[in-house]
Amino acid sequence: MPKLQITTLSLIIASISFFLTIGCESPQQSTAKPKNHTTTLQPHVIEVMTDKNEVDQLKQRIVETYIRYWPLISSEHQREQLPRVLGDQMEELRIFGIERVGVLLRDGESTEEELQLVVDRLTDDSPAVRLAAATLLPEINVLGLAEHIANALAHEQNLEVVEQELIYFQTNSHPNAIKPTIDRLQQNPSGAAGDTLIFLLSNNVVTQEIQSQILQIVLKSRQNNTLPALITLKAMLGSKTTKQHLVKLLDNPDESVSESVAKGFAYAGFTGPLIERADNELIYPYALSALQKKIDIESFKKLLELRKDNEPNWNAAAFSIASSLGTSELLRADDMLNRIELDDLRLSILSNVWKNASEKSLAARKAIAKRTVPLMIIQGDAVGALQLLDIFGESLIDEELITLRFAAAINASAWDAAEDARPEPSLWIAEWERVKEFDPNAASVMKKQITQRFSDQITKEQMLVLDIIPTIKTTEETP
Repeated sequence: MPKLQITTLSLIIASISFFLTIGCESPQQSTAKPKNHTTTLQPHVIEVMTDKNEVDQLKQRIVETYIRYWPLISSEHQREQLPRVLGDQMEELRIFGIERVGVLLRDGESTEEELQLVVDRLTDDSPAVRLAAATLLPEINVLGLAEHIANALAHEQNLEVVEQELIYFQTNSHPNAIKPTIDRLQQNPSGAAGDTLIFLLSNNVVTQEIQSQILQIVLKSRQNNTLPALITLKAMLGSKTTKQHLVKLLDNPDESVSESVAKGFAYAGFTGPLIERADNELIYPYALSALQKKIDIESFKKLLELRKDNEPNWNAAAFSIASSLGTSELLRADDMLNRIELDDLRLSILSNVWKNASEKSLAARKAIAKRTVPLMIIQGDAVGALQLLDIFGESLIDEELITLRFAAAINASAWDAAEDARPEPSLWIAEWERVKEFDPNAASVMKKQITQRFSDQITKEQMLVLDIIPTIKTTEETP
C-alpha cells in the first residue's frame, strides 16, 4: 500500500479517536474539562490495503465527523484546536478550519491570530484550500492584508483563486496590486481584472507608461471583446480622438454600455459630452464626478448650472471643488453660493478650508474668517466662532474682525471678551436693541451687564433707550 494512503488512514483513525474521547461528550462535560486536558492517541497499525476511492470515502467520513461533533466541544477547546486543524495534512480539514473561522468572524468572535492563519493559507499547496481562504478575504481585516494578497496574486496559478483575489481589490486598494492585475488582464481580458483595474486606477496615481501599457492591452483585447470594463478602461485612458469615437456610445440603449463610457469619461475629466447629457439620471452623477477632476472656478460655475435641490451628490461635488480652490476663487464661489442661500453648504466648505488654513497668509485667513464667523453665529456656534477669532491673538486689529469678535462674544455670553472687544456702551446698546426684538430674556440679561459695566459712561439719552429712570441725587441744605 502506498505510504501516502497509510498516512491518510492513520490521520483518519486518529481523528475519529479524538472525537470519541472529546467530541462525543455532552457540551456540559466538555466545558468542564480542565484547560490543559490532552487526549492520548494510541498508535495504530494499518494492514488493510485500499484504493483511492476508499481513501476519499474515508476522508469524507472524517470531515462529516468533524462537522457533526465540532459544535459539541467547548468554545475554548475549539479555539485551541483551530491552529492544528488549519495546518492539518488533510486539505479537507484545512478547508473545514477556514470555514469555522468564517463562522467566528461573522459572529464577531474571531481573533486576529485566527484570521492571520486563514490568510497564510493563500500560499497553501492545495488550490482548494487557497480558494476557501480567498473567498473569505473580503470579510477579513488584518494588518498588511492587501500587500500580502497582492504578492499572492502575482504568483497564483489557479484561475478561480485569482478571480477571488482580484475581486478583493475591487473594494480594497493597494499600489502593489496594479502590476499583477495588469498581467491578469493580459492573460484573461474577460475576467475580473478589468473591473479591478478601474478601481485601482481610481484610487492610485500611476505613470503615463503604465496607463499606456493598460491601454494597449485593452485595444488589443477589444477586437474580440465588448465587455463594459474594457470599454471603461478605453474611455479612461484613450486619447481625445479615441474618446470622441466613444461619445456615441453614451446614447446606446444598453445602459451597461452607456454607463461604462460615462464612468471612463468621469475618471478622465472629459466633461463636455457628460454635461450635454446631464439631464439623463444615469449620466448625471458622472458629470458631477468629471467636473471634480479640474479644480478651478470655471468648473464650479458649470457645476452650479447642474444644481438640483436636495441632491447629495451635487453638494459633495460643490464641497470638493470649492474646498480645493485658492482663496480668491474660494471667495468668489462663496459669493455664488450666498446668492442662492446655501448657508449650510457655505459653512461646511469654509470650516473645512479653515482647518487647513494655517499655511495661508494672514490676509487670506482674515478673509476666510470674515465669511466663516457670521455663519457660525447664525448656526448657533458662537463659542466656536469666538475660539476661531482668538487664534489671531494680538494680530486681531482689523475693525471688521473686532466687530465680529464682539458679536460672537455677546452671543456666547462671554461678557468679558465682549467688553475687551468693544469697551464703549454704544455698541452694546445697539446690540441690545436688536436682541430684544426676538429674545427678551437674553436682552434682559444683557441689559444688566450694560448697567453694571458702564454705569459711569451711560448718557441720559442712552438711559432713555434702555428704559432706565435716571437716579436724581439730592443734597441736604445746610440751615
